[in-house]
Formats: sequence, C-alpha cells, structure tokens
Amino acid sequence: MVRGCGLAAQGAECAIIFAAMSGVRLFVYGSLKRGGRHHDLLKGAVFLGEVETAAGYALESAGPYLELVAEAGAGNVSGELFEISESLLPVLDDFEGDAYIRGEVTLSPARGAGPVAAGKLGFVPGRGETALAYFKKSR
Repeated sequence: MVRGCGLAAQGAECAIIFAAMSGVRLFVYGSLKRGGRHHDLLKGAVFLGEVETAAGYALESAGPYLELVAEAGAGNVSGELFEISESLLPVLDDFEGDAYIRGEVTLSPARGAGPVAAGKLGFVPGRGETALAYFKKSR
C-alpha cells in the first residue's frame, strides 16, 4: 500500500498515485504461477488472487507446458491473477514464443472464494471480468 493512501484516505493525490500504479491484469495457469519455474519473469507483478475462467476453456498438454484453449462445452481452468506493467508484455510475448498468442479471457473468483475475495479482486457481481492470457496458437 502506498504510504498515506490507506482505505480511509481520500483526495486527488491518492487517486493519481493509484492511477500511476495501474497496469494490466494477466491470468496465468502454468509455469508463470507462484512457485512455477518461470514465475521470476513476473518481477514487479502484484498477485491479486486465485481465480478461474468462465466455462468454455480447457488446458492441453504440450510437453512440459500447458496451453490454454477456448473450447465450446469445456469447463473452467484454475489459475492466478496478477497486475503487471504494460512494459512487461513484450518480454512475456518473447518468452511465450510463436506457439502462443495473447488474448482476453473471462474470469471469476476461485470456487468457494466468496464475495469478500471477489471484492478484493475488484470484481463487480454480474459483470464479466476479463484479463489477458496466453492461448495456444492455431497451427
């Protein structure tokens, strides 16, 4: 938390500080998760919480890695949500390489997380929340 901008603080100064800190939300489901072998690539990222996709997504195995696919009739995929700087996106694009493409995924708090977790994530009930994610590229 930024010094002087606690929950009770108000005013334009805090709003400006928080706006400057904002980035993009990224959903990760494999080696970029906390404890994963490539998590260090998310240096400076802020962990927002455990989430899952809306129905219609699945993971496919690609050797030691996983690939996210949008698939009608599929279930939910569990993962983690981070806020990252936009400047990190080209680094992640290079890391993911030609096999993946960055896209948008629809999310909800992890099952059993409840309304408190949804509020901490900044999720608004009834609104489809989205984040960026890396999907398997069609070959």
